[in-house]
Amino acid sequence: MAARANNDDSSSYDKAWTIHASIIGLNTGNILFQGLELDPSNPDMVVITGLTILAAALPFQAIFFLINSYIQEFDGMHELEYAMLERLLIICQVISYSSLIGIAILMTNTHHYIGTAFITSAILAILFLRTASNQADTLSRISR
Repeated sequence: MAARANNDDSSSYDKAWTIHASIIGLNTGNILFQGLELDPSNPDMVVITGLTILAAALPFQAIFFLINSYIQEFDGMHELEYAMLERLLIICQVISYSSLIGIAILMTNTHHYIGTAFITSAILAILFLRTASNQADTLSRISR
């Protein structure tokens, strides 16, 4: 029994792909540029902590892309395999979103107002995004 994603699901995967590509770009850029600015003899441990969180999230973000591509491309998948891969995607998404904590640490290290504004905006943006995605999925199911 094949469990290949249909066009509506494919749209959701494309949205997730774009979001995670943005997050991985943000994380990689911060690791590169802020990592280069570290003083090797006396590194700022707050910056190290933030960059460590970003670095720990990168492999999960890469796995997200691999699983996402596999689900979209492979149409001979059993439902159990599909359900398992969907769960792995969710785990990777949560870890990817949690990498925003590392960004928040880096922003807060710049100034606590900047960090607070970023944390508040990130939480609101994620909530808005998830709400909009869920409503779009619900509407697409109703219109079928």
